[in-house]
Amino acid sequence: MPVSSPNDQYSSAIYKWQLVRDCCSGSDAVKTAQNRTQHAETRIDSATGTLYLPPPNPTDESAENRARYQSYKVRANFVNFTGHTKDAFAGMVCRKDPIIDIPMPLEAMIYNADGMGNSLYTVIKRSLDEVLQVAREGLLLDYPLVAQGSKARQTNGINPTIKPYCAESIINWKTKTINGQEVLYLVVLRESISIPEDDFTENTEEQYRVLILNEEDNYAQRIYDKDGNLLVINEAGDLEIVPTQASGLPFKFIPFIFLGALNNDPAIDKPPLYDLAEVNIAHYRNSADYEESCFMVGQPTPVLTGLTQNWVDDVLGGAVTLGSRAFITLPVGGGAMLLQANSNQMPLEGMRLKEKQMIQIGAKIISEAGGVETAEAARIRFSGQNSKLATIVNNIEQAYETLLEWALLFVGVAEFDVDIKLNKEFYEKGADPQMITAQLMMLDRQIISTSDIRDYLRTSGAIDNDRTDEDIEDDLLEVNPLI
Repeated sequence: MPVSSPNDQYSSAIYKWQLVRDCCSGSDAVKTAQNRTQHAETRIDSATGTLYLPPPNPTDESAENRARYQSYKVRANFVNFTGHTKDAFAGMVCRKDPIIDIPMPLEAMIYNADGMGNSLYTVIKRSLDEVLQVAREGLLLDYPLVAQGSKARQTNGINPTIKPYCAESIINWKTKTINGQEVLYLVVLRESISIPEDDFTENTEEQYRVLILNEEDNYAQRIYDKDGNLLVINEAGDLEIVPTQASGLPFKFIPFIFLGALNNDPAIDKPPLYDLAEVNIAHYRNSADYEESCFMVGQPTPVLTGLTQNWVDDVLGGAVTLGSRAFITLPVGGGAMLLQANSNQMPLEGMRLKEKQMIQIGAKIISEAGGVETAEAARIRFSGQNSKLATIVNNIEQAYETLLEWALLFVGVAEFDVDIKLNKEFYEKGADPQMITAQLMMLDRQIISTSDIRDYLRTSGAIDNDRTDEDIEDDLLEVNPLI
């Protein structure tokens, strides 16, 4: 099997990923997506836009039918419920800054986590966006090659970097049982590399990075070109590289984590917004039919009866002028009227039904009767979405904590707890006075500590997240130096 062969799960999920991504990207992506599965590009049902909006008459290959389809597509209105929902969910998580506690040797990763100048929080937000869209992202902790056992890792700030890979780039993976545990032993990543042609232009080619546990069960990387040929990976002529820990020992695991919507195992999860995206596309198709109907029957057609050709030529001069300042001379027994078809309400009713469905799925908080929905009612109605969102946030926290713990093995720092906490208070919530009173009573009875009360005040917004217990103690000393 060649290195470019995709996993069966990958092949089954690729359409769902594209659907949600196109919906989140907006109208342009939806209206240019092509159906390439069955026919050549010369067929009308493979024209731009046909993936989500099939032609009304797919067997008519005439130029007139093609032009009609383009007009049919242009008039259709794609309302981006999916993208706005994703942005709303991301905003609910990011409305408060995270808590990131990592040891000093890794502090540089807070400001440059991926080696491209992006902060750790920026990389985390990208992961949140990817998981919300496709329920999947891969994170590789990439170790730079240094001399065996070199202490420069700590003194000169040589740190590993977090390399994110989108779901479409992770084309294959395999696990096996080692000592009773399911262990990842193969990951194939499709990458695009730039090859300079001259000082001003460059070409892009595909290559495949293979992460593997080799014959000695040591973690290694191999690189293959687009034709599946194994490449020399360094000037020494090696066909694989084997990163080492600070102790000089190789890693016995692949430092790669799958992020998911349900959990962080290699299995592909269903995208959280997939159901919403499907209804969003159905709403778009109803819009195309409704706008087509409005265009076809929305303009009245004048009808004149009782006229002869001589009357048209001699009296009307071969033309009829309409308007309040024009008059039409009719013969005896002649008549004039406007012919207009009854409006077609079925596509419009379909759109309204799907809008209600999208609201129920979680498109956005809208009052049914035009009134204002209370915050508590919104919380209840969105409890399902919040549960899914909380699971995603927990998965991201666990993944990045694990990555940073692996980074500690590289820099040679042992037994340090890495702590990453993202906001899970998705709605603004004030401090409950009764809860504060109860906590103060528990403090007097030495059931909880002052830090517990301050943590509650931070989560409720009464104390800023950036204010540590030490900051508060210092302020209290300035107010009362006897404390």
